[in-house]
Amino acid sequence: MTQFKNLRITAKFVLYFLLISLVPLSISIYISYARSLKVLKEEVTNSLSVVADNKANQIEAYLIRQKKEASTLSYTPEITSAIEKLADALRAGGKDSPEYSALGQELKPILKYYQKLFDYDDIILVNPDGEIMFSVEERKELKSLYEIAMAKNSQLADVFVRAKESQETEISNFEYDPQAKKAAVFVATPVSQGADLIGVVIAQMSNRLLYEFAQDYTGLGQTGETIIVSKIGDEAVFITPSRFDPEAEFKQRIAIGSSEGLYIQRALQPEKGVGRFVDYRGREVLAVNRYLPTFRLGIAVKMDTAEVFASARKLRNTLLSMSFLIQVVVAIIALAIAHSVSRPIKNLTGVAKTISAGELSVRAAADTTDEIGELATSFNQMTDSLVASKANVEQKKAEVEEQKRLLEEANKELDSFVYTVSHDLRAPLRGIDGFARLLEQDYTNTLEAQGKDYLIRIQSGAQRMKKLIDDLLTLSRISRIKNPYEDVDMNALVRSALNRIEFDIKTHNVELKIADNLPVVRCDRIKMEEVFLNLINNAIKFSSKNKVVNPKVEVGYADKNDMHEFYVKDNGIGIDKKYHQEVFGIFKRLHKQDEYEGTGAGLSICKRIIDDHKGSIWIDSEPGQGAAFYFTLPKIAGEAEKAGQVPVDETG
Repeated sequence: MTQFKNLRITAKFVLYFLLISLVPLSISIYISYARSLKVLKEEVTNSLSVVADNKANQIEAYLIRQKKEASTLSYTPEITSAIEKLADALRAGGKDSPEYSALGQELKPILKYYQKLFDYDDIILVNPDGEIMFSVEERKELKSLYEIAMAKNSQLADVFVRAKESQETEISNFEYDPQAKKAAVFVATPVSQGADLIGVVIAQMSNRLLYEFAQDYTGLGQTGETIIVSKIGDEAVFITPSRFDPEAEFKQRIAIGSSEGLYIQRALQPEKGVGRFVDYRGREVLAVNRYLPTFRLGIAVKMDTAEVFASARKLRNTLLSMSFLIQVVVAIIALAIAHSVSRPIKNLTGVAKTISAGELSVRAAADTTDEIGELATSFNQMTDSLVASKANVEQKKAEVEEQKRLLEEANKELDSFVYTVSHDLRAPLRGIDGFARLLEQDYTNTLEAQGKDYLIRIQSGAQRMKKLIDDLLTLSRISRIKNPYEDVDMNALVRSALNRIEFDIKTHNVELKIADNLPVVRCDRIKMEEVFLNLINNAIKFSSKNKVVNPKVEVGYADKNDMHEFYVKDNGIGIDKKYHQEVFGIFKRLHKQDEYEGTGAGLSICKRIIDDHKGSIWIDSEPGQGAAFYFTLPKIAGEAEKAGQVPVDETG
C-alpha cells in the first residue's frame, strides 16, 4: 500500500482506469464462459445420453433376438431327432463307434446350416447328464460339463445348469474363449420330448456384433467412444476393444470398489448416471452410463472434456484477446487524461520547490478556472501569507532571543544568589554547631538534664538545616547541570548505586532482587544513578522498621513499546493514595523527623531528573502493603538528549 501511495499521478490514473475496466470485463468473461460451459455440458450430456440409449436398445434387441432364435432351435424336429439319435449311439458304442461317426457326418450339415443362419460360432448338443454329445466346431474338451464346472469357472457349464434347472432359455455372461481366442457368450435352451428333458442345445456367439456397436462413433466426435463391460467375478471387464486401445478386450479390468474407472463401475449399477471422470488413458472425460440387467452388461459412452468444452475455451480466449485490446485502449486514454492533469501539478510542484529553497517572490500560473486553477490561486495566497508570517516570525524570533538572553542573565544571577545565600547560611550554622559542641565539652558536668537536651536539639537543628541547604542546592542545580547523554548499562548503574549504600544494606539485612533484563539506555548516567540511589535508599529506610521480616527491595524492568519502564518495590509501611502526588513536593515529609531521617527532598530530586529525561514517575502503594515506585524513560532520547548535550556554567 505504501508503494502505491508513492506512485506518480500518471501511474495511478492508469492503474485506476485499468482496474475500473478490468472488473466488469472479468465479470462478463467469467459469466460468458460459465454459461457456455453449462450449455455445452447439457448439450453434450443429452447427445451422449441419446447415443447410450440407442446403443443399449440395439444391444438389448440383438441379444433378445439371439435368445429367441436359440429357443427356436429346441423346437425344430431335426434338433430333437439328432439328440435322440446321438443318445442312442453313445449308449450303444460311445463316441468312437462307427454309428456315432456316421451320425455325426449326417448331422453336421444340418447344424452347420442353423449355425450360419443364426450367425452362431458353434452349436453344442448336451444330454441331461451334462455330457457334450456333439459340437459343430468339434470342441476338443468334449466331456461332462459338470466336470468342467468343477475344474474351473465356466460360463458354458453355468448356463447349462441354469437352463436345466429353470427349463427355460438362459443366456450366460461373456467370457474369453482361449480356444477361439475371442469373447464368447452362450444361450442354452432345454429340449423336451413330452414331459421329459432329453437334452440341452447351446448356441455359442461371439461379441462381433457388439464390437460393431462399440466401433460406431457417430455423434461422438474425435475422442468419444462406447465401452461395453461385463462383471466377471469382482472385476468389470471390457468385452470389446476400445477406440484408443484395440487390445482392451478382456485385458482392461477394473476392480469393483476401487478408486479407478468409476464411470465403468457405475455402468454396472442399475441407476443411470452422468459425470466427469478420469478414464483408462488418464484423460478427464464426460461419461454417461447405462445398465442392461437382462444380460448383465454395462455401457459407458464418454467423450474427452477437452473436446466437449473446446468451443467454450475458444470463446474464452477470444474474449480475453478482446479484453486485452480494450485494456490497451483504456491505458492510452488514461495516459492522455493523466498527462493533462499532472502537467499543471508538476508546474505547481516546481514553484513549490523554488519557494521552499527560499525564493518567495515566485508565483504559480493560474491559467484555468478548474480545481487545479483554484489550487494555484490558493497556493499563491498561501505564499503571500507565508511571506507575512516569515516577517512576523523573524520579529518574534528577535523577541525570543532577547528574552533568552535576559533569562540566562537571570539564571546566572540566581545561581550566584543561591551560592551566596547557602554560603552565608552555612557560616552562622557552623558557628552555632561549634559553640554547641564547646558548651557540651566544657560545661557538661554543670548543665542539668534539660540543658543537655537543649544542646542536643541545637546540634540536631543545625545539622538538619545544613542538609536542607545542601538538598536545596542539589535541587536547584538539577535543571541547570546538563551532563552529556551516553549509552548506559542499567545493570552496572544499579550495582554502582548499591555499592554506595552497601553499609545500610548489610546493617538492615536487606534482601535484594535485581532483574537480569535491565537494558542499555541512553541517558544522563550521573543523574540516573541518583534516581536509583534515592529510590533504593528510601525503600530500605521505610522497610527497616519492620521487626517481623527483613527488608525486601526489588528492582525490575518492563518493555513498554517506545518507553523503558523501571520500578523499585519494597515491603515497607506503604503510602496512602491521597499522598501519592504530595510526596514529590520539595521537602514534603509524611512522618516526624525522629521517626525517619531525611529532609524530604529525595523524591522531588528524582521527579526533576525524570522530567528532564521526558519521562514520568508515579507510585503504586497502600498503607501496610509496601510501595512500588515506577518511572519511565523514552527509548529515543530526542529532545531530552539535545538538552543534555548543552552544558551550563556552574560557577557562582
